[in-house]
Amino acid sequence: MTNSAPRLRILTQNMFLRPPLIKTNKSDWKDERLHYFIDHILDNYDVVCLQEMFEFASSRRSRLFAAAEKLGFKFCVASQRQYPWSLAIDGGLVVLSRHPIVESDSFEYQRGIGPDWMAKKGVLYAKIAMADGDTHVHLFTTHTQASYNKVVITQPDVKRRLSQLFEFHNFLERILPKHRAPGEAVVLTGDFNVDSRSHVLTDPTKVKYEREVEDGVETSDEGKAMMAVLEGRGIDPKVLGPDNLDEFRGKTVYALHDALKERLGYHPVTFGNIVVDKEGGVFPRETVLTTKLESKVMRSFDYVLWYNPDSKEHKASIVAELVNVGVIPNFTPDCEFTQISDHYGVAAEIAFT
Repeated sequence: MTNSAPRLRILTQNMFLRPPLIKTNKSDWKDERLHYFIDHILDNYDVVCLQEMFEFASSRRSRLFAAAEKLGFKFCVASQRQYPWSLAIDGGLVVLSRHPIVESDSFEYQRGIGPDWMAKKGVLYAKIAMADGDTHVHLFTTHTQASYNKVVITQPDVKRRLSQLFEFHNFLERILPKHRAPGEAVVLTGDFNVDSRSHVLTDPTKVKYEREVEDGVETSDEGKAMMAVLEGRGIDPKVLGPDNLDEFRGKTVYALHDALKERLGYHPVTFGNIVVDKEGGVFPRETVLTTKLESKVMRSFDYVLWYNPDSKEHKASIVAELVNVGVIPNFTPDCEFTQISDHYGVAAEIAFT
């Protein structure tokens, strides 16, 4: 691999731009955060995948599109617009690209439960053509059912979330055979709302708070279930309770790689991070946009998953390699808000040889 290899810079970011009148604390600073994102962050990437970029009753999405086009993002796909008579708001998904999107598709999940019933969450697909015109990246972004209390894997919102992820797997089975050539990279991004951290302290006698690295190595039961469902391997139905019969087993198995976990060796925090002072005091990293109950939960919600099993065997194609991936906090110095969102972003870089 050489530094001159063509590269594709990708960002996935939950923007936390909910419809008007919805706010967490004093203000969500929605317009100000969007402007900061456009002015300071957007231009650093070639492809940007956004969640909670809602269009309903707001002009923010159209303003984003106009600004993005001026920065060279000539191609976009987004969740379908909804109207008041739909009794729903849109799914809030957006993909912006500097490179041509030559195919696109979308899928709406079964409606969520609780507050999530209002949004038509789902998944977006974009087939992105690189400069040579013969090399493509198959990009997906999603936002799934959220949990609003402490998560127990047998509760209904977890099962709904895994059901939606199985719908995502079935969408892969429909899209990839139709549009993907051997050797072309597949990238799954988004806010999966699955916390892969187990939250078990490895040394509770010495450290009373959860450490991001040392205590983030083990994968939670739901994190394991998420990968099994998305890959199509399925799960033991009893994991979700004695009366559950759903295995979520697909016809095709895709060997997905959790890029952050494999590169870092632990599940990094992307929501509800903490700061520890010299005396061992634990404080929330973000308080403007996050509720008090969620301000120190240290969850790993945001992902880049990678699939490209036949790249090296298929000699006729250009080889795509994931050369870099990491959490991007997107802090906002000297602003009334300290982060661009209540979630951190995740950035990845693909090189082609």
